[in-house]
Amino acid sequence: MRTAANVATVLVLAALAGCQAPDVGGPCTFDVPDAGVIFPATITADYLESGNTACDNLVCIKSPPSSKVKNDPYCSKPCVADADCSPSDTGLVCRKVVLDEVFLAQLAQQDPQIAQKYLGDTGAYSSYCATPLSP
Repeated sequence: MRTAANVATVLVLAALAGCQAPDVGGPCTFDVPDAGVIFPATITADYLESGNTACDNLVCIKSPPSSKVKNDPYCSKPCVADADCSPSDTGLVCRKVVLDEVFLAQLAQQDPQIAQKYLGDTGAYSSYCATPLSP
């Protein structure tokens, strides 16, 4: 009887874990020194940090201001379609987040460890849940 109760408890916990909402669109903070210096008062491009442990998928993005998102910066994830981003809940869509090739090359050359720490393997994905681009 005790084994049946344990199995039932495990099944209930597994079901609840499967029903938890993802953190895409949830708040995160950048773990970079001097973030106030890095981000200009009015940003016009996306900033992406991988390896951010505040996010389930380890991706935190800061985008140009948008009235469609609740948080900025926000947790994100790689995606292939808008449905992956739950746009009605998050205000985010699946779109390409372009990383500046010159910056990436300079960072990799100057400090490969920092490049790996903050960017990880982001080259494997180029589409993320992000704010819609302005028309």
